[in-house]
Amino acid sequence: MGTTKLTRKEIRSTDPVRERMILLVGLFQANRAKIGVAIIAIIVLALGSWALSRYLDSCAQAASATLGMGMSFFTATVSPDASENDPYARGDIPRFVSEEARYLAAAKEFSAAAGSFGAGEAGRTARYYLGLTQLRLGQNDEAIRNLESVAFGSGNRTVGFLAKKVLADYQANSGNVRAAEDLLRGMIGDTRFDLPKEALGMQLAAILVADGRRDEAIRVLREASDASPIFGVYNQQLLSEIERLQRTVSSEDAPFEEPSRAIEEPDQGNTD
Repeated sequence: MGTTKLTRKEIRSTDPVRERMILLVGLFQANRAKIGVAIIAIIVLALGSWALSRYLDSCAQAASATLGMGMSFFTATVSPDASENDPYARGDIPRFVSEEARYLAAAKEFSAAAGSFGAGEAGRTARYYLGLTQLRLGQNDEAIRNLESVAFGSGNRTVGFLAKKVLADYQANSGNVRAAEDLLRGMIGDTRFDLPKEALGMQLAAILVADGRRDEAIRVLREASDASPIFGVYNQQLLSEIERLQRTVSSEDAPFEEPSRAIEEPDQGNTD
């Protein structure tokens, strides 16, 4: 049998790939200006995204470095022979002449870190420590504002919970027991809480005892103990605190007895 040979023209006319290529070339030629503008726009957006990413990374690194400096000042040693102008005058470990000087230097660094990148993780952590530092300096109004912005804002939940814990302590020490209790009970009941709830139970129990609600404090400690692992870090401490409070209750409920006294009468011996 003979084979049918197709001419080049016939092959081209039946080639679907060639037809699509011709169509694409035609579209490109007809929309050359629009396609060029689109390509330029894509390149500009890519470069802009890259530049923004680099800028944000540099800001985050600068905030982290400033935060680290603030942390080193916050935990620095206080020494009477330290330099008043240079905390590193006597070595690589910072030293300050007083607690106030230490916290003032730390607050300056924390404030800078929070201001330069306040919405990021480093900025939120810096604002939390700024609040702690301001409490140590007696700047309570500013401290509460910073701690509340971290506690009730979005972002790192762990730092937010730590801020709530500090706020609960502050409210309790200020006599606002209800506010402190609400904060602690809210955290204990929060399934997203990622810190030891046993510590919160003991903190809440101490507030309740100070408020004269010892039975309720014992109940809180028992609930925390039941939820704690048998060999957990806090379990023995919880059991000891429960036992101590129960002994206190028992001693207070015991009836008062007047101590007995032996009555000595003078000898009635015979006298001559």
